[in-house]
Amino acid sequence: MITPRSYLSFSQMTMFEMSPEKYAEHYIYDKKQRVSRNMAYGSQMADGLEKEEATGDPILDLMMSRIPKFDIMDKPVESRDGVRTLFERDRLYYHLPVLKDGKKFIPLMAVPDTAKTDYSAFKEYKTSVRKWTKRMADESGQISFYATTMWLVTGEIPQDIELVNVPVEYTENGALQPTGELVRLPTKRSMSDIIKMTTRMRNAWHGIQDLCEKEIL
Repeated sequence: MITPRSYLSFSQMTMFEMSPEKYAEHYIYDKKQRVSRNMAYGSQMADGLEKEEATGDPILDLMMSRIPKFDIMDKPVESRDGVRTLFERDRLYYHLPVLKDGKKFIPLMAVPDTAKTDYSAFKEYKTSVRKWTKRMADESGQISFYATTMWLVTGEIPQDIELVNVPVEYTENGALQPTGELVRLPTKRSMSDIIKMTTRMRNAWHGIQDLCEKEIL
């Protein structure tokens, strides 16, 4: 069955789990989704970090200079034995790791904000009005998705994982700006977490395929 994307990403998985109807609207019928100011601000920071360019926001640029980084910035996790797949975001091809699903397989698109080249460590950055907590980092499905994808590549669960939160606040003019605080939250994932995530991945992929078949027919 042909799907809107030839790979499974965390955003696809969670959107399908929350609402198959919204998944169909966005991925099958290409209905644009509303982008919040916080999401746009986070994208601005992510672009600046990836390109190593100033954003023009002096407070944000100062915070970006304090954020810890590894060798790889905002690039898909790849595997030597992976499947060559087109990434819709940048229109480039990457060799994606795959999750076996019976006799078939599921290509996985995991794009951590920064990672070591051997995938033994990665960090995820979050801008948010609400400050992240250790519990939120420990329960983050996105981090579990990335850790699982790296485990498929190396056979080892990354042991150095950190969620880096840049809290933001609204100014009197309604704009967003960093509070000046940097919250670093180390977190771990177990083999039990990996197994649970692989089950979620398979269930979501099966559901997406079934949905696409119904919508096309």
